[in-house]
Amino acid sequence: LTPANVAGLKPVWTLHFGGPERGPLTSLEVTPLKIGDALYACTGYNDVLSIDAETGHINWRFRSGVDTTATPHGACRGVAYYRVPGATGLCAARIFTNTLDARLIALDAASGRPCPAFGVNGQVSLLTGMGAVKPGFYYVSSAPTLVRGKVVLGGWVSDGQEVGEPSGVIRAFDATTGAFVWAFDMGR
Repeated sequence: LTPANVAGLKPVWTLHFGGPERGPLTSLEVTPLKIGDALYACTGYNDVLSIDAETGHINWRFRSGVDTTATPHGACRGVAYYRVPGATGLCAARIFTNTLDARLIALDAASGRPCPAFGVNGQVSLLTGMGAVKPGFYYVSSAPTLVRGKVVLGGWVSDGQEVGEPSGVIRAFDATTGAFVWAFDMGR
């Protein structure tokens, strides 16, 4: 792109991710991730889509079933990709997302099906080890980060509201099994 040709750009395809029929969590704040011929993105409801990058056709859509009463905010800013070394078949390549109701989810990149060997049926509760957490006091909206086979994520906490709130801990989970690996908690 240059200043001389930018005026000639035209949309090739448009995709509507969802609308107001699902309520107020309809913001789209995602940075899509392109792997091969697919774009991966998530919605404010933490649904994940695989989109054909050339045509805009939806290859698959995973509906997270996020509890919209968990927080008044609705955002998913991205997903992460991981290829399990030496693996083939279902979930050899994975898309990770986290949800507003505090879950980490691993999906097969080709089909969108949850990875059955990750956590419990493809999900890990991010509330485990957090102590008592009131609805809306902890959630994750930023994209997970993959580092040397670990899914690393922080979280949003509603701090300064009361004594005993959850901490803003940074945690890592094994990208293959979902097992907890480590945590960094400045408060402890």
